[in-house]
Amino acid sequence: MSMYECWAVSLQFGIAMSTAAEDNLFCRQFRELTIRRRGGLLVIQFQRWQRRTIYELMRALDAANADGDISIVVLSGEFAVGREGDCQPLALEQGPGREKRDEVEDRFIQQRAADFVMRSLAKKLLSCRKLLVAFVQGPCQGLGVTICCLCDLVYATEAAYFLLSLSHLHPCVEAGPSWSLPHIEVLLRLGERADARSALGSGFVASLAADAQHFWTRMDQHSRLPTASLLATKRHLLRPWREQLLAQLRKESTPLAAQRRRLPPAKL
Repeated sequence: MSMYECWAVSLQFGIAMSTAAEDNLFCRQFRELTIRRRGGLLVIQFQRWQRRTIYELMRALDAANADGDISIVVLSGEFAVGREGDCQPLALEQGPGREKRDEVEDRFIQQRAADFVMRSLAKKLLSCRKLLVAFVQGPCQGLGVTICCLCDLVYATEAAYFLLSLSHLHPCVEAGPSWSLPHIEVLLRLGERADARSALGSGFVASLAADAQHFWTRMDQHSRLPTASLLATKRHLLRPWREQLLAQLRKESTPLAAQRRRLPPAKL
């Protein structure tokens, strides 16, 4: 091997080591999420759901969009949000002076903050320039269902099930944004709880994986496909409903929509 070839190999090795170190540093910046690179995959694993989880998810999606080596983003881990009545971790705290506001104003401020966060999250999911895949291995509930609805593809194992009743939706969602459940007809067809096979039959789930290893093997294979092909598939999957959701998001962001949300419910 010539001196030039040795220098080129050393340079490539140094770049690879530097890139690996940068990736490791980036992944360690997340507290509520476990982030790891797997070839052309960026794997985002939910550990628990706090307010910070949503902000970290949006930051991770931004990082994926900026990385040309990533072609697929996989969301995995804990999808049951608000299980056993535990909806407080995502509740937005009020600032000083709360005691000076009446109940209607207090609820309006709470809903406005929650709506803003949810709209921001929905826009991030819809604008993700990578193929966005959710992998559900257990219960999927509340905000977890909403996130799955906004992904390009949902895969599940036989152990997965979906709690689709509106009574299980997190307070951030139950305020009534019409974009939060683009597959609301699934709720009407399947009822409160759907197992993985029922969700597959309805089209909510794209495919069942025999186990986690089977799923990751398929994702590794997909990640080696041409990026242009994956993006064409994504555009085809999103075309029927993406623009409608974005239009609804813009509509609900207007001052008039905010004013309607502030009005107290009519008494019958």
